[in-house]
Amino acid sequence: MLSRPHISELSPMYNAHWSDSDDDNYTIIPSGYRLPASVNPIHQNWIDLNGYQNLLLQYYMKHVLPIQFSHADGSIDAIVWNLIHSSDAAREAVYLLADLYRRGTQGGSISYSAPGDLDVYGHIQKVIEPVTEGDALANLCMVSCCLFSGSQGQWQAFLDSACRFSLTFLERNPPSPVSALISCTDSMRFIIKTSIWLDVLASATLIRRPMFEVPRLLHDPSGTAFSDGRPELSMMDVMGCETRNVIALAEIVDLAYWKEDVERTRSLSVPELVRRGQRIENILKTTNDNDNAHPADAEISRLTSAVFRASALVYLHSVISGNYPQCPEIMGYIAETVKFLRRAEEVSMASRVVHGMVFNICVCGCLTDVPEFRDYFLKLLQEQQMGTAGNCALVCDLMRRVWTSREGGHLWTGA
Repeated sequence: MLSRPHISELSPMYNAHWSDSDDDNYTIIPSGYRLPASVNPIHQNWIDLNGYQNLLLQYYMKHVLPIQFSHADGSIDAIVWNLIHSSDAAREAVYLLADLYRRGTQGGSISYSAPGDLDVYGHIQKVIEPVTEGDALANLCMVSCCLFSGSQGQWQAFLDSACRFSLTFLERNPPSPVSALISCTDSMRFIIKTSIWLDVLASATLIRRPMFEVPRLLHDPSGTAFSDGRPELSMMDVMGCETRNVIALAEIVDLAYWKEDVERTRSLSVPELVRRGQRIENILKTTNDNDNAHPADAEISRLTSAVFRASALVYLHSVISGNYPQCPEIMGYIAETVKFLRRAEEVSMASRVVHGMVFNICVCGCLTDVPEFRDYFLKLLQEQQMGTAGNCALVCDLMRRVWTSREGGHLWTGA
């Protein structure tokens, strides 16, 4: 895999003074720009853009993209850059995301009511059903806007729209969704994989069945083995950890939805619940740490996969046994999660491993009664909080409220 392309540090725009008065220069530009094949897209400054727009694009590529897709390899940089310049909505969403992030990391307010007053927000809402890959990227960027704004805004509508776009593509390209994912362009594959990952996380939060049939989609076409050996089906380039871990998380989400559904009808079969849970646990305990990782990123990928796997097992056993912090399996896998996170700290990789793991840390944090572990999870999230940007502060508050509620005799009932 390629390392992230270098963005010149010599650009005078990196030394520009940012002020909120720059917002007055916000305009919407027409589409139609195409990059000459001989030009490196990452170094190109578009002469058609005004200075502030160019500055926002450079700021996005240098500072926001590595956070937005923190576990992705460097190959996505050129993909994203070209998608930005293929769609009005994509550019406008990136401008908004970059400006939100910039203001938030400088301690300014990023209340989601502010972007609602911008023409760009209204324009993107009008094209919420994407017709191009660039439009789909705009929807994914708007999900990030909501997350950077503390989970405010219509993130579910934007995400579901991107997912429908990907699902429609897969259904319209025979003979199967798997073959469509293998044969499509790199940019379309990036849109699909990112949508899959966010759909799984959103479904865990909402306790709904994922929109994608992830096990079928990311399974080897032969039907006999997981797709860790196929780069087109691997989630390593987007998520940074093993494909089977993503499949297992999707299966846990589906199991949680099934359990809640049958409990409502008082038809839960505990043996069936345990049987399904054990099958998922076997997936998580079968590892393949290589999964197309670049040698330079192998240690980060290994630790990311280890943290993801251990925390997913915490989530799984909370579904099987209930949200009981004294459950031996839950206690054991939380301790294992902490062990791998601390190992990442020892090799100065903690920040890269923790990026994108907020959900996993939240689950472990909510399900532990060990004071040392509680303090550790709070510390990790507080270190990731970027000024007023992001939702780490909200997650810290959620964990504290869960602890207080449990100490008052109430059981935590959600992810």
